[in-house]
Amino acid sequence: MNTSFFVSLDKKALYHNIEYLREYKQKELLPVLKANAYGHDILLIAKALYDYDVKVWAVARYSEAVSICEYFKTFSIDDFKILIFESLIDDYSLLEKYPQICPTLNSIKDLKNALANNISIDRLSLKIDFGFGRNGIKAEEVDELKNLIKYNSLKFLSIFSHLFSASYTDGLEIIKKFTDLVNMLGRNNFEMVHLQNAAGIYNYDVDIVTHIRTGMLTYGLQEAGFYDLDMKPVFTGLIGYVDSVRYVNELDYVAYQELSSIDPGTKKIAKIKIGYGDGFSKANNKTTCLIKKKEYVISQVTMDNTFIEVDDRVNVGDEVHLYHRPNEIKTKTGFSMLELLIAISPLRVKRIFKGEEN
Repeated sequence: MNTSFFVSLDKKALYHNIEYLREYKQKELLPVLKANAYGHDILLIAKALYDYDVKVWAVARYSEAVSICEYFKTFSIDDFKILIFESLIDDYSLLEKYPQICPTLNSIKDLKNALANNISIDRLSLKIDFGFGRNGIKAEEVDELKNLIKYNSLKFLSIFSHLFSASYTDGLEIIKKFTDLVNMLGRNNFEMVHLQNAAGIYNYDVDIVTHIRTGMLTYGLQEAGFYDLDMKPVFTGLIGYVDSVRYVNELDYVAYQELSSIDPGTKKIAKIKIGYGDGFSKANNKTTCLIKKKEYVISQVTMDNTFIEVDDRVNVGDEVHLYHRPNEIKTKTGFSMLELLIAISPLRVKRIFKGEEN
């Protein structure tokens, strides 16, 4: 019997969210696949998006983009683009090897280096900094940027910033600044224009943008303070099977704890083969899991195993659902479902689309 755990995903939910967001904002979608596609499996999601004719994605690291490119070679697929938030790097051979990789210019120096080394500008993006404390071309560099664009007749893949705000009116001010800047640089010099994060998508309509750039909403993950009943979670469960069941009266300890650590009425202890070595955090101690439609208390999480306080209904081989109440998980653990999902090991815990287990 296979007792390994896997993350169950719903491809129909992924496609639903894409269509819903397109219709909702009347914009195209730029899905963010960073951090292993927010814990959903970067390769699995990239291929599903490609199959749905969504062929431009964003990631945070060069390593993420390279892994996608290498994976897609196995399908002889090369007609896609990956926008990387990281700056242009000096290893230009990497750009030659992977023409799908589209770095970001985060300074005037980056742009001048690209021009000096004959990098195709139409594969590059401009990041504008409005004081968020990350990176990007600063306000004092904009005049020089405008001149470089004008005198070199530059056309870029995209221009973007990050829509942060302490208040609704602050967000409106950033939108105005961004819109004015794009128009000043020449709207037609950019194939794509994108600005909003998940909260920004709900809070604002931005006429100048061509794409809404989002990770969380692509996967139906909900941000604190907002909840959209029309979004569907792509994550449907962390699922495995009971590996062993022991009577409490046969035990001296439950893993590393004395028997006094468990509820006195507990008759049996079940073991499942997942632990913090798999990214299933110790924060899940004393939360619950679901077996045969009944909730049972998780007694202890160790590196490779987790122990559950069960009764006579539970047997070896029974299916176990972890994180079965994702909307309540932060209250129970202190961590959001997003944080817990990203932490689940991509090496030890496979992601699988429902209905495609084989």
